[in-house]
Amino acid sequence: MPAAALLPPALWRDITCEWLWVYHGMAPRVLEWSQEITVPAGVFFVESGCVKIQAEGKETVVRPGQAFFSAPGRRKQWFAEATRMLSVGLRLHWAEGLPIYKAGLNLRLPMRELKALHEATQALFSSVHGRKKEVGYAEGTTERHRTLAEWTRHEAGFRQWAAEYVTVLEKQGICPTPRTGMGDRRLEHLRLWLQERPLDQTLDLKPIADELSLSPRRVHDLLQQELGMTAQVYLDRRRLEQARLRLIQGDTALKEIAFGLGFRHPPHFTAWFRRHTGMTPTAYRDGQGLQGA
Repeated sequence: MPAAALLPPALWRDITCEWLWVYHGMAPRVLEWSQEITVPAGVFFVESGCVKIQAEGKETVVRPGQAFFSAPGRRKQWFAEATRMLSVGLRLHWAEGLPIYKAGLNLRLPMRELKALHEATQALFSSVHGRKKEVGYAEGTTERHRTLAEWTRHEAGFRQWAAEYVTVLEKQGICPTPRTGMGDRRLEHLRLWLQERPLDQTLDLKPIADELSLSPRRVHDLLQQELGMTAQVYLDRRRLEQARLRLIQGDTALKEIAFGLGFRHPPHFTAWFRRHTGMTPTAYRDGQGLQGA
């Protein structure tokens, strides 16, 4: 096993951690393949049933007693009937937006080799959800208000879990993704600008290009080269993530969601959402997200 890389303080202070969910319950939609969906990093333990994952040109079958370490990116998934899982989703990114771990993931491992991580995941579930025995994907991804003390415990629980998660990856020889060579941090500034940009506004790269002393074309090429996507694709992924959250976390009218994401006409939002997910916003809401693993 290679030695873990030592990170200088200036580097690890810039790491972005987003804790997305921990849930324990039955799989949502069963006996049919999902559309190709964008997923974050994470791990799920299969307790019963069966999960199939299609990603990176191969299909992986995950059976009871096995765990799957998801790579951030695109995939399709299928659940057998009575599939029960314990699942955690997260984002670990360098400051410029690149995932810290990707290569080597989409990995299946036996749970007998993951005792410490499995116990840490059970402890995380209890720390987040209290005495509940089961929490589904929709509830697990719903954000709620917390006191400062509750937020601190929540953050500490996920970070303690992440230490076990990273330890497993290190044992498997999975190394952090090399950072971009942009020493002047223009890419980081650009990513933050995209991340904070209101989603109801039309994209215009000229202001940020002028701010960075670059041409809009150079900004476009930079994003394509370093992040593997255009600015429009980056914003569309943010829109899709927000659309999913708003659909399952409340009863906001579809018209309001559409306007808030920059669609002047709700039918355009419906067509866009169907193109990206394979279902209408209403069907997605009725199924409470039915995509989680």
